[in-house]
Amino acid sequence: MGKHPTIELLEGLNDALIYALESATCLAILYLAYYFLLRREKSFQYNRFYLLAAILFSVTFPLLEIDYNPANTPAVLNSIHQVGNEVGSEPIIEADKAYSYTITAQSERPFLLWWEALLVLYVGGVTIGLAKLLLQIRSFKEIIWFKRHRTRYKVKGDYFLVKTDGSMPTFSFFKYLFWDNTIALTNEEKQQVMDHEMVHIKEKHSYDIMFIELLKVLFWFNPFMYLYKLLLEESHEYLADRKVALQTGKDVYSRLLVKTVFRKMGLEYGSYFGKNQTVKRVQMLAKNKKVNFLRLLIPLPLIALLFFIFSFEAAIPEGLTINGYQIENNTFGASDVVPAPLKGAKDWEEFIEDNITHPGSTVATQHDGEVEVRFTVNRKGLIENLRFTEGLGTDYERQVINALARGGKWSPGIKNGEAQDTDIVLPIQLKRS
Repeated sequence: MGKHPTIELLEGLNDALIYALESATCLAILYLAYYFLLRREKSFQYNRFYLLAAILFSVTFPLLEIDYNPANTPAVLNSIHQVGNEVGSEPIIEADKAYSYTITAQSERPFLLWWEALLVLYVGGVTIGLAKLLLQIRSFKEIIWFKRHRTRYKVKGDYFLVKTDGSMPTFSFFKYLFWDNTIALTNEEKQQVMDHEMVHIKEKHSYDIMFIELLKVLFWFNPFMYLYKLLLEESHEYLADRKVALQTGKDVYSRLLVKTVFRKMGLEYGSYFGKNQTVKRVQMLAKNKKVNFLRLLIPLPLIALLFFIFSFEAAIPEGLTINGYQIENNTFGASDVVPAPLKGAKDWEEFIEDNITHPGSTVATQHDGEVEVRFTVNRKGLIENLRFTEGLGTDYERQVINALARGGKWSPGIKNGEAQDTDIVLPIQLKRS
């Protein structure tokens, strides 16, 4: 008999929450790496690529499941992987408990259970975000439609020039350059502003923005998505500023940027060209410091480590099986109760198998393909007095200890109506590879 649909939904919701938490962790770590290592570097194309890659990696790494053999991996990496995956070791939502609720004579089912409210909140956020994005796109289409008589296709630059007559500030969107032809600038300044927007068009910066806007719809609850958008826009402006300044000179172009500061103070109408922190842009232009290429390489091993932590899963090589536990010196009669795992013998054995990796062919050969672990189930159903018949190696013994500790309680053995300590033998079959 299959699981109840609600239980399956809750398990899927639990996986989604773990994914969102892991994704946010990746975003946070890579954001901090960028903020402290790359943000002040003049490697604008590299910074743009890094930010896009960081977002893409963060949303894909937790979705990947690549098996690896911990026995062939350095112990320090296994430890890091285990610590990094502690978030997923226990379910955020216990399906059975979240689905069930107590009904008394004076109570009834709540209008919304907490997880139902969570789903409604998320879907509502996605709906609002998607509607907002579609309305923005529609507004651009309407502008293009109403200004079609003022639109000219420029073959040389492969773009459309849309004159807004003061109804819209100067900005670019994909291949459209919306130009406020009423702004009071000299011909030289107008050319600089136009060249700036042309860099955005040629570098296809609108694709970056639309990419992160779509992710903001899905991850509207994640504040790092909004921070990444600000950083991405910042790198776009720095790149466009540098390319224009190389043509006109830093001093000439800086004066134009300073002029936008006074407009933003209310002396003149502020355009999109001046929307991003203008003082920072001027400071970045004035920097003569060379790019520290060694610093650019530092995030690469960090990305590789995150890839290992969130995309790799410890695989259990074929050949490790639990052959069923045995009661040592079994004296339980037909009317007595033998000790047993509370989660059931089969589920308990599968759990132990899933949490113990193959120790390698050397140990398997040394013990002729089988090892035995002994422990005592006390009168309270707790496992104690764990012992190994022969030394199996510190790392392997620690795996067994951790697996048994996380395997859950047992029901104690009851003989003649009284609970008693019971010794258990757990044989582990190791196929020699």
